[in-house]
Amino acid sequence: MLVMIKPWVVRLELARDDGGSLSDEGIGELADMLTKNDAQPVLTRTDAGTVLVQMTVDATNDMGARAAAESILRDHAQSVWSRLGLPPFTITFVEAKPEGDS
Repeated sequence: MLVMIKPWVVRLELARDDGGSLSDEGIGELADMLTKNDAQPVLTRTDAGTVLVQMTVDATNDMGARAAAESILRDHAQSVWSRLGLPPFTITFVEAKPEGDS
């Protein structure tokens, strides 16, 4: 059986555990780090102070795409959080779909 790797668009929500919002500097730094990882990130601040992160990852299925995206975001967010001295954060899965699907 041939398993095809294809690009998936994954959306995750990133939030500070203390309810605060991430600064523009933090969002920019996180976007830069994700771009260097070829994740084609789109970061959007929500009204609730969270950041919606959309990125593209290669995977064989939605679960693989979700795991890869969460791992990439966790690693880069941890670097940004540590450098800025922020409290812990939570990543929440929103959706994963093959690139090109509506």
